[in-house]
Amino acid sequence: MKILRRLMLCATLLLCQQAWAAKPTILYVPMDNRPVCLAYTVESMRAAGWDVQTPPVELLASATTSGKPEQLFEWLEANAKESVAVVASSDALLYGGLVASRTHEIPLPTLEARAERLVQLKKSHAGQKVYVFATIMRSPKASSAPVEPEYYAEWGPQIFRMGALEDKLELKEIKRSEVRELADLRAKIPQEVQQDLYARRADNIRATELLLHGVESGDFDYMLIGRDDTAAYSQAHREARNMDILVRELPRERIRFFAGADQLGLLLLSRAATRLQYELPLVNVTYAAGKGGATLPSYEDDTVAESAKQHVYAAGAFPIKNRKHADLLLAVNTPADGVTLEASAAANNYHVDRQTAGFTKKVERLLNHGHQVALADVKYGNGADNALVKSLFEKKLAYRLAAYGGWNTAGNSLGFALAQGLLAGSVSDAEREQLLKVRYLDDWAYQANARMTTYQKLIWPQYWPNSGLNDEQRGAAEQFITREIERVAEPYMGKAIEEYRFTLPWSRMFEVDVEKK
Repeated sequence: MKILRRLMLCATLLLCQQAWAAKPTILYVPMDNRPVCLAYTVESMRAAGWDVQTPPVELLASATTSGKPEQLFEWLEANAKESVAVVASSDALLYGGLVASRTHEIPLPTLEARAERLVQLKKSHAGQKVYVFATIMRSPKASSAPVEPEYYAEWGPQIFRMGALEDKLELKEIKRSEVRELADLRAKIPQEVQQDLYARRADNIRATELLLHGVESGDFDYMLIGRDDTAAYSQAHREARNMDILVRELPRERIRFFAGADQLGLLLLSRAATRLQYELPLVNVTYAAGKGGATLPSYEDDTVAESAKQHVYAAGAFPIKNRKHADLLLAVNTPADGVTLEASAAANNYHVDRQTAGFTKKVERLLNHGHQVALADVKYGNGADNALVKSLFEKKLAYRLAAYGGWNTAGNSLGFALAQGLLAGSVSDAEREQLLKVRYLDDWAYQANARMTTYQKLIWPQYWPNSGLNDEQRGAAEQFITREIERVAEPYMGKAIEEYRFTLPWSRMFEVDVEKK
């Protein structure tokens, strides 16, 4: 193992020797201005001592506006010479953001020109490291404008089902009854809807394929492609399978392709940091009892074990089985039966069962042995495991962790916990505790608790929308959310929660911004 590590470290040194001579500034273009993509990610890097510079916020996509690709390119090109690396979202630079990648009206030639401009960025700035992340368009079961084209409001579930059946047909796993169902859907969904749907998806695939040339030529030092909300059978899974064929022909040391989207920016920033510091961290992954790594989580089409392995490589680390030699242990909380329910489910209560108690003891034992432990809480989708968080606080383990993540999809949680965990060695105890507090307040207090209570007691009784809240509704919701978070978190976190404010940055209930006052 020591020989292997030295050989790989030497390779890393050769790759990074030019970058290290430059000023330690990294330019970062997020896919939009949501906290997970912008504030939380930048705060994580700056806590580790990195000077991460981002474009003016008015150039980034927001809840109501798309980003400005041309000006983002100009900002990158104007500032590249002052940095050692660029980490950039191709969705922001080609379309104007993640949502815009699904809803835009941009002609294909314009997308192709922007893709080529991104590929040429490294040639324009010799020695600059360029890391790019992209996404394959998701296949939502139900959604609507403004995050999808307007026709999803009427046809969203049928579109999803048609894609799932098309996927099954191509895999030769479709039943006779489903063949008839597929024919009915093809006839029922308006042809103009289908034409627009497939044209958009084809343009996305075409632009992504052009970006692959940057991997092949070495103009991208690394590229991540995320599968955003990809069910086991879906149009996104179908496209991802075909994309995977192309990816497998490229050097594995320069590209990875796996489930998730919002964690990709921090993963690549973590990779840039390890490379620029001539490091090759070794990561051991361990799971809760039961199905463990064989769990196939909601919204994803890979097992947790496969996803964890791919995330470790993408973050610039190396997975190992021998825990003794690991620089970081990634402890993954999985459901015993391998079924990831929603965090809002009644099963997500505060009863500490045998599995949770056993997993908590494992984490405690690892910490007591002096290991750095990052905890990815993927037992439930869209929020933390209440019983686990309760156990962590009661056992006084919550702030001993290197990192914690349990906020959305399994890939999101894995990626965030892993990246923050890899950065933890450069983070002070006070800064690490601050990052952990934000995650507990967001992933646990809000997403697993206050969000559903707010729906049940405020949003739904008033017949308010889940997204697109007006100013008055948003203000009332934020006040209610603040009270609920304080009610949930204070017994465990004390008066520290009064140091934070809680807002809905996109005027919707999906995410909250946890910000220190």
